[in-house]
Amino acid sequence: MTIHTICLVLLVIAAYLNLYLTLSQKKHKKITKLPISSKEWREKEEDENFKSWLSNRKRLKDKRKGNINN
Repeated sequence: MTIHTICLVLLVIAAYLNLYLTLSQKKHKKITKLPISSKEWREKEEDENFKSWLSNRKRLKDKRKGNINN
């Protein structure tokens, strides 16, 4: 056997090992479920922003009237 044959055999072994490891990784990979969907998260953020906006608006109205409650 020449050096070229030995290198070819090692290359084939490396290719099959890579294929085996790739397939076994995909088999064991689990899909994680998020606790909240992106739509629900966006609605929650918009709701919090709106509540914050309302409280700031009320505070500014009170400040204009002279009723500062700090």
